[in-house]
Amino acid sequence: MKLSRRIAGGAVAAVLTCGLMIPQAAFAEPDSASKQAEAQAVLASLNSMQMELDQASANYGEALAEQEAAQQSADEAQTRIDEINVEIADVQSRLGDRAHSMYRSGAASFLDLLLGSTSFSEFATNWDLLNKVNNNDAELVQKNKDLRDEAQQQKDTFDEQTRIAAQKADEAKQLQDEAQSTVNSMQATYDSLSAEVAELVAQEKAAQEAAAAAQAQQTVEQSANQAASNGNGGSNDGGSNGGYIDNGGSSDGGSNNGGGSNDGYIGNGGSSNGGSSSSQPSYNPSTGNAVVDRAYSKIGCWYSWGAVGPDTFDCSGLVSYALTGSYSRLGTTYTFMAWPQVSDPQPGDICTSSYHCGIYIGGGQMIHAPQQGEQVKVGPVQSDMIIVRCPW
Repeated sequence: MKLSRRIAGGAVAAVLTCGLMIPQAAFAEPDSASKQAEAQAVLASLNSMQMELDQASANYGEALAEQEAAQQSADEAQTRIDEINVEIADVQSRLGDRAHSMYRSGAASFLDLLLGSTSFSEFATNWDLLNKVNNNDAELVQKNKDLRDEAQQQKDTFDEQTRIAAQKADEAKQLQDEAQSTVNSMQATYDSLSAEVAELVAQEKAAQEAAAAAQAQQTVEQSANQAASNGNGGSNDGGSNGGYIDNGGSSDGGSNNGGGSNDGYIGNGGSSNGGSSSSQPSYNPSTGNAVVDRAYSKIGCWYSWGAVGPDTFDCSGLVSYALTGSYSRLGTTYTFMAWPQVSDPQPGDICTSSYHCGIYIGGGQMIHAPQQGEQVKVGPVQSDMIIVRCPW
């Protein structure tokens, strides 16, 4: 699969990077320029692997969601099969009773019924009665056939959905294993750094974040303008119907350019424009503040791929908890990308791209679970993000 090749490529890059850091025989100590170049190469490799990790996380969530949906369809098919079998048993019992009755009475009884009529009116009545009996028998036979046909259709559905569920479970396991391999490669890269290069990497990352901070407010404004141009009007009127559900959950992954992680679990597609519609959900300050408070309460918790709390989170795991108050998955970044993009970004809204997400707190800042080796923190909204609002 294409994703596997990308993750494998990231792991190879990490190995090559580690190779570059093996001390080489030389007549002089490396100068500061070479150390700086090494740090930049290491950070680029780590960022690349983190992006692959993020994407793997979102795809992992999608695979789990599809597995769950297929399993539910299979269960529904099995339930209907059980119901059909009960109906078939009833029809067969009724047909058996009719056959037994006809065998005992014999065909003569039907002739007697007709020939014993004392008037044409009675004959016509008895004839209609016999037709109704025969029609009822025919209907029972047809019903029995229809039920058996439906049972076979449901059996085919059950078999297919069971196959899909098993396939998606295998895909999810493979993605999980690949992600863990990437995490291991990243950790090995960190562990192999000299103190001097590690400090330079940290400085490079800080510089990237400073540049992102300068860009953040512009990103928020661009998202708002895009929402407005797409017809998502709406104003900051503190509407009473906005807000978020308080039960559910989500999932995620890592970062890009020193900043973001991605997600997992139940997802349903997304679009580059945030899936905006002609109107946006109204904003509820009380609900928004509760979302922000929950996000703040997890600052300092460590990032962990696929985690949904209570002490470790990936990006969509954190967003899910902040929105719902539940340590369970609400969706993936794909899910959030499909939510309405807003023209009036407010605290408690969601900052999201296809691979990373966080809770917007205002001023171009968000709370997010950044990446492997980092903790939940406040950081700038990333340049490729949009601001969306929970539609419920």
